[in-house]
Amino acid sequence: MPIDKFTSTHLSVLASTGSGKSYTASVLLEEMMQPDSRAAVLIADPHGEYGSLEQMKEDKRFQGEDGYSPEIEIKRPKDIKVKISELSLSDLFTILDDPSNAQEQVLAEAWNRLQNNDDDYISLNQLKNMCHQIGEEKEMESSARALDWRLNKALNRDLFDNSKNLSLPELLQPGQCSILQLDTMSLRDQQMMMAVLLRKINKARIDCEKGRANELDFPVFILLEEGHRFAPAGGSSRCAGILRTILSEGRKFGIGIGIISQRPSKIDDDVLSQCRTQIIMQLQNPLDQDAVKKSVEDVGEDLLNELPGLTPGQAIVAGDSVNTPFLVKIRERYTKHQADSLEATKLWKEKWELQNRRKTTGVISADDDEGVEDREELL
Repeated sequence: MPIDKFTSTHLSVLASTGSGKSYTASVLLEEMMQPDSRAAVLIADPHGEYGSLEQMKEDKRFQGEDGYSPEIEIKRPKDIKVKISELSLSDLFTILDDPSNAQEQVLAEAWNRLQNNDDDYISLNQLKNMCHQIGEEKEMESSARALDWRLNKALNRDLFDNSKNLSLPELLQPGQCSILQLDTMSLRDQQMMMAVLLRKINKARIDCEKGRANELDFPVFILLEEGHRFAPAGGSSRCAGILRTILSEGRKFGIGIGIISQRPSKIDDDVLSQCRTQIIMQLQNPLDQDAVKKSVEDVGEDLLNELPGLTPGQAIVAGDSVNTPFLVKIRERYTKHQADSLEATKLWKEKWELQNRRKTTGVISADDDEGVEDREELL
């Protein structure tokens, strides 16, 4: 599969749980970070499954003769911040608890005034004070006061900050794979954070292509694991709108999107249909099979009928990146896979043996400690 093709026409990896979708995505990422590609990649990782890609840094297979070695940046929830000034007014309306029309009017005018100051810094206190100022001017003081606790609840949290954020040069560089580990963030915060990031990336690439700025003067590829979280079918998501925009227009501005999901029927139809290269693995659910049939135009009925019988690691590749759909076997990963199912019977037995030793001897050996650490890492 030519990397230039699927990064410009967008990609979907669709498979039932356990069929190898994250494994396959990691193989693609390994190829993208080779010395002959040196991609600029950002991964939204809701379950912390991609951290082992860090092993590429020390693997000789990824080293270039000119000294190249891939950079792997892992950002954990404590490192991920959104500046309040980066939010849009509709973002604020989304995260506020049931504001009245009057409260929305006060907030809208306060926000617009602060934005018109052309200042890249807006604090929570500035926003509340401006709401009170608008409230006094409009004789809507009660609405301004009612906004206080709503704004506190919405913005006085770890995700939001007055001045800190994830800068684009920090996240995206050729030869760098940045992994946003979102496993302890709420779904709403994941969606909000990605909405802000996608808007920033889209604007930076448009500005570069139109000669207005050069902050992001190279193409980028963004991989969304559990894509139905960010663009749910028939549901609302803060980042769904900007995601549709990038999928429909991003090709000419050098933004590629990869969507990974075990439930294609739960992904927004427009989003799935815009992914013009598909890697489809075993799918058992009839609704998911129907979703694939609707979104993948050039795969024949015969191939689609093979989906339930595919074994882990087998896939049908189709779409704009290839001349004709075909069946493939995904190669073995170079880096360790972190998304394997837990071996329950083995872990139960080991845990029983460890507890039994403690009961009978009252002593925990160094080997026991090492085993506990190994199991905790696995879990």
